[in-house]
Amino acid sequence: MDQQTEKTDYVYTVLNSKGKILYVSANAEEFIRSGREELIGRYLSDYVHSEDVQAVESYLQNQHYMFPCSFRMKTKENGSVWAEAVMDFIRSHKEAGEREEIVLKITFSDPEDALSNPSTLLDEGTAEKMFLNHLPSPLIITVKGVIHFANKEAVALLKAGANDARLIGLNSLELIQEDYKEIFRNRIERLQKGARAGVTEQIWHRLDGTPIELEVKTSSIQYGKEHAELVVLLDISARKRFQKILQKSRERYQRLIQNSLDTIAVIHNDKWVFINESGVRLFRASGYQDMLGKSYTRFMKEDQLIHAQTLIREVLTGQSDSRVGEVEWKTYENQLIFTEMVCIPTSYFGEPAVQVILRDLTEKKKTEELMLQSEKLSVAGQLAAGIAHEIRNPLTAIKGFLQLMKTKDTSNDEYFKIVFGELDRIELILSELLVLAKPQTSMFTKTNLNLLIHEVTTLLETQANLNGVYIKTSLTNENSNLYGDPNQLKQVFINLIKNAIDAMPNGGSVKINTSGSSDEIVVTVQDEGEGISESILKRMGDPFFTTKEKGTGLGLMITYKIIENHFGKVTIASEKGKGTTFTICFPTKGGRSVR
Repeated sequence: MDQQTEKTDYVYTVLNSKGKILYVSANAEEFIRSGREELIGRYLSDYVHSEDVQAVESYLQNQHYMFPCSFRMKTKENGSVWAEAVMDFIRSHKEAGEREEIVLKITFSDPEDALSNPSTLLDEGTAEKMFLNHLPSPLIITVKGVIHFANKEAVALLKAGANDARLIGLNSLELIQEDYKEIFRNRIERLQKGARAGVTEQIWHRLDGTPIELEVKTSSIQYGKEHAELVVLLDISARKRFQKILQKSRERYQRLIQNSLDTIAVIHNDKWVFINESGVRLFRASGYQDMLGKSYTRFMKEDQLIHAQTLIREVLTGQSDSRVGEVEWKTYENQLIFTEMVCIPTSYFGEPAVQVILRDLTEKKKTEELMLQSEKLSVAGQLAAGIAHEIRNPLTAIKGFLQLMKTKDTSNDEYFKIVFGELDRIELILSELLVLAKPQTSMFTKTNLNLLIHEVTTLLETQANLNGVYIKTSLTNENSNLYGDPNQLKQVFINLIKNAIDAMPNGGSVKINTSGSSDEIVVTVQDEGEGISESILKRMGDPFFTTKEKGTGLGLMITYKIIENHFGKVTIASEKGKGTTFTICFPTKGGRSVR
């Protein structure tokens, strides 16, 4: 045959990267009845069957030059013809720079037959069936559900052996799991009426009985003289297994987050958009509704806010992959909590966000404070032991010489009695100082607290009057007996009353009240001084901390120690300009002997 008159079943076309036709061979009109002038400048997708446009665009976009793409092209008679395209590339060097163009070799399947009978896709025994038989996707054609054709991929997928003999004539419903049969039956009815049917996922059974998960695409076609169904099968078993693995992994990850002892949260646009159960408990919230959608800034003070915003901003702007810092927060109960905050970048619906991990350091902080307090007590104890030892040595000499003087001079017995009483008092105070250094043997006996307070107030009444202070007592008539060391308890109330007197340089009154029950005795010591600020209240009882010009800071510390040794509890309430109240609770039963 002469080369000039040889008829080919393919055309060449050149497209730009967006799919616009730049060139097409002259024989295109033989297949789609459109001339070169009409085609050039148009997009290839304009001539592709609407159901295949997405497949062609994906093929061009992803540049599958190693694989062919099968699709239908429209003709002027509103028909279509099947085509297979193979891709290649050329590069053109223009003034604007290098650009990439796409060359497609489009092969058409028996175009004369397709154009002469555009309403018929397939006839039994036609070349189109041979074409479909070599498609890489499993495909079957059914008429009202009965299989009339299965390509090689479908035969292999359904384990039908070497050919399609076991499939032809078989009702496809017999291959479908019971749960999906009614769905497939309804799809067949819709396709028989010319309606469209979308994509669905179903479980089929191969001929050997093994199940297989499939994505099923169906469309209505003409097969011979009958309305038929074109069924494309995609094995998604591996995808489903992977999805199940991902789902299990996601569920484990979610359980890990929800059961984490640390708070894990996400902040987006300065708001909590996710928080786990530990976070809800950390902020003492009643539920997630109290946290989600709320600004994180409402949970912290201004100085802490600046620090937290800096950490978050550095992560959001990409200055750092992660930031760690200590941040102080407020709970819904207005309590302060100390946390270590770790910020790492994440996304929330495609927008930049910050994942926050909060570790509660509140107990750690308290432990550190207790350790610091213990260290101070240790230092104070060592100092007190040294002071007591140094004072006792000269005190012993003084008492010895006074005793000698007393035996020689009996005319001043009254004065000697007073001096010896004061010296005994000094020795008692030195003994109290040793409470800080080491445990002392305390004599716990049944003690009447009302009587003990009366003795202390009598002792300090003269000093109070000299400072313009009046001591008022209101002692309970109920049982006021407890087990304790009278000398140590006297020291407690001496310290508290003296502090109250010192707090009122312009005079006032000290009110001492007791109330009792079968379980405890409550004592309050209230003054009318200037009051104590909150910052100072927190440090009351610390070793060497004092607000007095000549104070040592040991009096209240000794007082707290004695109360602790008596299983008691002490609280302080103060209001600026109105005074301070010490409240002490002693149990009435179960004292202990201290070694």
